[in-house]
Amino acid sequence: MGERSRTASRSRLAPRDPRRITPDVWYRNGVSEGETPDRILRGLIEGGRARIVAVTATAAVREMTSRHRTLGLSAVALGRAAVAGLLLATLTKDEEQVTLQVLGNGPLGGVTVDARSSGRVRGFVKRPGAVTWDARQAGGPRVSIGEAIGRQGVVAVTRDLGMAQNYSGQVGLQSGEIDEEVERYLNTSEQIDSLLRCDTLVDDEGKVTAAAGLLLQTLPQAHGAAIVEFMRDTLRGPCFSTVLEQALASGQLDPEAVAKAALGQCAGGMQVLDRREVAFFCPCSRERAAATLGMLRSEDLQEMILESNEAEVTCNFCGAGYRFSEVELEHIRRRHGGTSVQG
Repeated sequence: MGERSRTASRSRLAPRDPRRITPDVWYRNGVSEGETPDRILRGLIEGGRARIVAVTATAAVREMTSRHRTLGLSAVALGRAAVAGLLLATLTKDEEQVTLQVLGNGPLGGVTVDARSSGRVRGFVKRPGAVTWDARQAGGPRVSIGEAIGRQGVVAVTRDLGMAQNYSGQVGLQSGEIDEEVERYLNTSEQIDSLLRCDTLVDDEGKVTAAAGLLLQTLPQAHGAAIVEFMRDTLRGPCFSTVLEQALASGQLDPEAVAKAALGQCAGGMQVLDRREVAFFCPCSRERAAATLGMLRSEDLQEMILESNEAEVTCNFCGAGYRFSEVELEHIRRRHGGTSVQG
């Protein structure tokens, strides 16, 4: 579940809830009044020659960045990865979970996202505080995160379709720009002629104002490669970022409007197949946290009991913390084959 365990002094624990600790939240959770809800749209263009997936995920990305106190370049990286993960998770008819990892040699270290075809998403940046934010970067046509991510490393994708074996693939990093890297992954590793564009806009303070993305793919034997190539030329550089800025300014930040604005003449006759809502979601729980502690060696649990009398497990994805007393730690230790500790 992406958790880490550590011992904790009692003074660091939230007094209102002795069992669960939640982080401070910078943004108000959910969708603000008058704001369009996050959604995914799936459809076809050009008479079924290519499929289109469009995503808006502003509120979900704000939730993630607030939980991790992520601003500026870190917020842009997390938002782009979250949108890219949602786009990847909508390519099958069945329930699918995709784990996207962009791991580089830059100061951020990497980004990890879990996304489901149902529209649920969560994620985190490995070292979110490793880069500083310059407000002047918000005024450019597109914020570059290549140096922050790094240009050496891997893009790894794991698809879980609920079957016995998962599908995994990876490619090496080149530019460090997440949407470019994921597009190259689709074209080389999964060998699907694809165009992927996504962006996360931030204000002068580095807080998220919009997050959205677009995926265009040719369908098998549908002869849509020319459409994908045409749109790849049309949406080069900061073009999609400009589309997103204009959608935000006009109050039309919904996936259908973003898709039509980005596709231009190719959007004529777009057939919408389905829509679904997008939301931040983390399935972490106290039970999963206990299972994480149960994976530790008996000696490590014994050290926690004798030295600190307690332990805390923190979820990497949502920042929630779960506290365990010495009695609970001893129960966990015994369940996994340890003997009682003499204090």
